[in-house]
Amino acid sequence: MTAVRRTRTVAAASLIAAAAFSLTACGGDTATGAKGDPSPAATPVHPGGTPTADPGGSGKAAEAKAGNASEGSSSARRCTSDHLGAAWSTFEGGPDMDYDGQQTARVVLTNTGTSGCTLAGFPGVQLQTAHGSTWDLRRSSKKPASVRLDAGGKAVFDITFLASTREDDRKFAPHQVVITPPNERRDLVLDWPYGGALLDQSGATRPGTFVGPVTTTE
Repeated sequence: MTAVRRTRTVAAASLIAAAAFSLTACGGDTATGAKGDPSPAATPVHPGGTPTADPGGSGKAAEAKAGNASEGSSSARRCTSDHLGAAWSTFEGGPDMDYDGQQTARVVLTNTGTSGCTLAGFPGVQLQTAHGSTWDLRRSSKKPASVRLDAGGKAVFDITFLASTREDDRKFAPHQVVITPPNERRDLVLDWPYGGALLDQSGATRPGTFVGPVTTTE
C-alpha cells in the first residue's frame, strides 16, 4: 500500500512540474512576441504625385506636384534641365499682342542629351518684368501625360494668356520667362519676344493666363 501511494505521489508531482514548465514557456514566448522586432519605419511619402490639373497653384507649385507623377522609374530616365533646351515655337506665327481674346505662346523643349528621357507633368513658369515684378502662372485643367523624348526629340507646352489692349487695364509687361521643367530645380530662361503687356490677373482665382502640361511635339 505504501509503495502504491508513493508511486501516485511521484506521478502527480511530475504532472504538476510538467504543467508549470509548460506555462512558463508560453509566458516567455508571449513576452518575446510582445517585444519582438520593431516594425519597419514607414517610408516617407512625398506629397505631390501627379500634378493636379487644377488651375489652383502657382507654376512653381505645379512643377513640384507634377513632379513625382511619372517618377516610377529611376531618375536617370527623367529629362533633366542640364539636357534640355528651350525655345519659342513659331506655332501659327506667334501671338498678336493687339488681340483682346485668349491666345497661346508655345515653348519647345528639346532633349539635348545623347540618350532618351521622359518628361511628365507641368513646368513651372514665372513671368518677370524688367523692374523685378514676378507672376507665377497657375496650371490648366488638362491632364498631363508622360512624353518620351529620344536624343534630339522635342516636346511642347503652351502658355495661354490675355493681352492687355486697353489703356485703363492693369498691365504686366513680361521681360523674361523662367521655366522649371517637371521634377527639376534648375531653371531655363527665355526672353519674352512678343512685346506688349498682359492683362494682369496675377491675383485672380481663375485667371485667363495659365500654363499647360508638357505634351507631344507640334
